[in-house]
Amino acid sequence: MLNKPVVYEALSSELDSRTDLLQRSLDDLSSILEDETKSSAGDKHETSRAMTHREQEKLAGQLNQLLKLKNALSQINPLEKHDSIQYGSLVETNQGYFFFSIGIGAISVANNEVFCITSTTPLGQVLLDKSMGDTLKFRNESIEIFNVS
Repeated sequence: MLNKPVVYEALSSELDSRTDLLQRSLDDLSSILEDETKSSAGDKHETSRAMTHREQEKLAGQLNQLLKLKNALSQINPLEKHDSIQYGSLVETNQGYFFFSIGIGAISVANNEVFCITSTTPLGQVLLDKSMGDTLKFRNESIEIFNVS
C-alpha cells in the first residue's frame, strides 16, 4: 500500500519537473528574442518576434498556473490522517488510488498509478466525506473504499 507522504512527494516532484521545463522553455525563448534583436529588421523579423512573444505569454501563463498548483499543494500536511475523504486524503479503492489535492490527472508512484483529483470533479463529489468500508456507485461502477489516510 502507498502512503500519503510518498505520494505527496511524488506529486511535488512532478510539479517541480513541469515548472523547470517551462522555465527552460521561457529562457530559450528569451535567448531567441535576444538573438533576433541582433539580426536584420523587416516584416519577417517582426512576425517572428511577435510569434515568440505570444509563445512567451502562453508559457508564462502556464508557469503561473503551475505556481498556483504548487501553492495549493503546499496547504496539505502529508502526515495528517483523515477518517473521511477530504482535501489532502489519499484514498485506496478497488478502482485504484486517488489523492484529493490538485487536478493534474494520473502520476506514477512506486509502480502504482495515482489519480490526483479535486473534490469538484464528478468522482471527487461522489467520494467526498466517504469513509473506509463504504461502497458506492459511480457511472455504473461499484467503488469500494479500502483505506483513507
